[in-house]
Amino acid sequence: MMFLTVTSLIGLSQKKNTNHDISCYDGNGFSTTQRNMEESLLNSTSVSVDEELEIGKAVYDQMGNEHTIRTSGADYDKVYSIMNRLISQIPRFNNPSKNENYGKYKPYYKIYIIESDEINAFTAGARIFITTGIYSFCKNDSELAAIIGHEISHNELGHIGKHVKRQKGAQIFGNFGGLAYMVANVLNTPFGQIDEGHCDLFGMDLAKSADFQPCKTIDLWERMAEQSGEKTFMNLFSSHPYSGDRAKCAKNHLEKNYSLKCNR
Repeated sequence: MMFLTVTSLIGLSQKKNTNHDISCYDGNGFSTTQRNMEESLLNSTSVSVDEELEIGKAVYDQMGNEHTIRTSGADYDKVYSIMNRLISQIPRFNNPSKNENYGKYKPYYKIYIIESDEINAFTAGARIFITTGIYSFCKNDSELAAIIGHEISHNELGHIGKHVKRQKGAQIFGNFGGLAYMVANVLNTPFGQIDEGHCDLFGMDLAKSADFQPCKTIDLWERMAEQSGEKTFMNLFSSHPYSGDRAKCAKNHLEKNYSLKCNR
């Protein structure tokens, strides 16, 4: 009996690895040399969780000045519950990135619903913002989990930290900017299709682990691909992979890592 108990504990302590094939996504035209040069710069700079949280608070303040923000009601309770289910899965996965702060954001995550018809979602400093437009576009909890898991992944994979590191690098070369500049940088500078694709994949890992239906992610991207010409989709699509490609890469990820074939 003791042997079985110890074995069970060992099994529970084992973390998951999944293969994130980000080569499936367009690299936005950057060469391997350019990516290696940037990675070298980023690896030479450190960013604390507190620095990222400060930016998240500033983004929240700015959004509060521009929009009505919901933090209560049935819709809010739903996205809050989904977020908590997803972040509870983070410790079950080995770090799929080079982010030194992976796993350290868990106590700080917050989520908000913004009154806006725009189909959009974004994050900064462990704060996740979901518009009423994208909330309405999602047909079920699993599609919302795909969106929220994607935004969680931007934090866990170090993409917010990249913005801060780039700003620190710019300061070295004399291009100084304060918190307001950094907030504008986070809100307006694209992460790039490789990073966006990586968030799709890790977000699906979290959703699958939290017992959502990851095949619904493919339904979401395919439905977006059908309507991506609409103006309300502009912000979501301007820096993200084409939704048809996202659907294809999502299918590949689920088949390779979970032997799960999704059929509409």
